[in-house]
Amino acid sequence: MRKFNQLSVVIPAGPDECAWHQLLNDLNIFGKDVEIIISACQQQTVDMELPANVQWIQTAQGRAGQLNAGAKKARGELIWFLHADTRLTRAVIDAVQQSIESGIQNMGYFRLKFADDGPWQTQLNAWAANIRSHFFGLPFGDQGFIMSKIIFEQLNGFDETISVGEDLDFVVRLRATGILLQELPAELLTSSRRYQQHGWFSTTLRHLCLTLYLTYQAKRRLAFSR
Repeated sequence: MRKFNQLSVVIPAGPDECAWHQLLNDLNIFGKDVEIIISACQQQTVDMELPANVQWIQTAQGRAGQLNAGAKKARGELIWFLHADTRLTRAVIDAVQQSIESGIQNMGYFRLKFADDGPWQTQLNAWAANIRSHFFGLPFGDQGFIMSKIIFEQLNGFDETISVGEDLDFVVRLRATGILLQELPAELLTSSRRYQQHGWFSTTLRHLCLTLYLTYQAKRRLAFSR
């Protein structure tokens, strides 16, 4: 039995971001039952007529704040956070369906796959990201966090004092509470254009350094808060 009315999808949109247009098309497979919230920064304006189940809100620029604002508006029991440049496959839709029907108790995430709009080496990045999330329990936001609204509120949402790495900070805090991570049996497709724009090696090196630094900082903040 389909229960998509229990699901709210939150999509943060940055300045001049339009990739969410395609994501909306992918989400049409759920029909009108699923609630979709586009959480845009203040200087972003909507440039298309939105379906009745899509809500457009604006907030100050900053991904953590946009995610929190969208989650606050969400009416579903489950919240699914998706990046604007994410694309969905049939396997992803089926995995979400199963999560809804089984009543997901933990935080789910998907394996990562890069689209072919960037260097071929991004296949290595996806492989490394999936190793990191599966064996080290550190998925990133582009892997589509899905959880109950109760869990999200229990952690007080994303930390808006953090300019980058709010997703990693959230995962570290979530694990500290004893809530488990659940890898869902599907791949989310995300754009690799930033590797094309800024160079594969320099972008990969930057992400690696940021991951190590942000993980350390997240654990440090958690230790000080106890």
